[in-house]
Amino acid sequence: MTQALTIHQNNIHLFFQMLEEHLGIALDHSKEYLVASRLAVIARSHNFKDHHALIQHLLVNPLGILHHQSFHAMTTNETMFFRDKYPFETLRTTIIPALIAKRRETKTLEIWCAAASTGQEPYSLAILLRENFPELYFWKIQLIATDISEPALTQARTGIYSETEIKRGLSEEQIKRHFKKLSTGQYEISSELKQMIHFESLNLVKDWPVMPKFDLILIRNVLIYFNAATKAKIFRKLRTQLADDGGCLLLGSSESILYDQSFKVQQEDRVSYYCKDLHKEMQR
Repeated sequence: MTQALTIHQNNIHLFFQMLEEHLGIALDHSKEYLVASRLAVIARSHNFKDHHALIQHLLVNPLGILHHQSFHAMTTNETMFFRDKYPFETLRTTIIPALIAKRRETKTLEIWCAAASTGQEPYSLAILLRENFPELYFWKIQLIATDISEPALTQARTGIYSETEIKRGLSEEQIKRHFKKLSTGQYEISSELKQMIHFESLNLVKDWPVMPKFDLILIRNVLIYFNAATKAKIFRKLRTQLADDGGCLLLGSSESILYDQSFKVQQEDRVSYYCKDLHKEMQR
């Protein structure tokens, strides 16, 4: 192995450590192939010879805008409308009806979509609520959607998607009902649905802002990128953000919370979700 190759690999390892420190994302040498493909554009736009030169610059300079651009380039923003249909079906048939019954007196619902990426998940939830629960039209619903990526949040706030993006998960009827086609060939979601959601920037591994107690938290397909210690820390914080009288937590299909016994596991068809168990909470 040449000296230059050794230096490059060591620098990539140090970059991964920096990425985990600031974003919580844990990558190892098996993911080195991602570095060149995802940092190449940033390197070219800032006149670096290649991604290795960019990484060397990041390692020897104070944290700045270029660091955050590079960190965000390494995040995965794969998403689609109604991604994994079974959780949304469980929301429609079980979780939302139970929350409505629980909150019928106050007529309020507090919902948080964490790691919302470019907005397809919270907009899917808004569509689900409007199409299936007309009584909620008169309720006070606070639907907060957060992500660490400002470019992703920018698109989410506009609610504008390509034809390919909206046809991933939406029926033709839903597209006609909730979107308008723009002269650019893109589609913009209705202002009514857009106004239902408040998009905010949030880094899950840093301090969280003051937020309400949530009846429902969706944090799907993001915890798989964190190490065990970071996951445990996030779960502890999630527990405190859930409503004490049975707030529900919905994870990705490949994620679980089995090692945290303060949650009650619920099983519905192919979906597991987790409710805060106040009795177990008091025993902690």
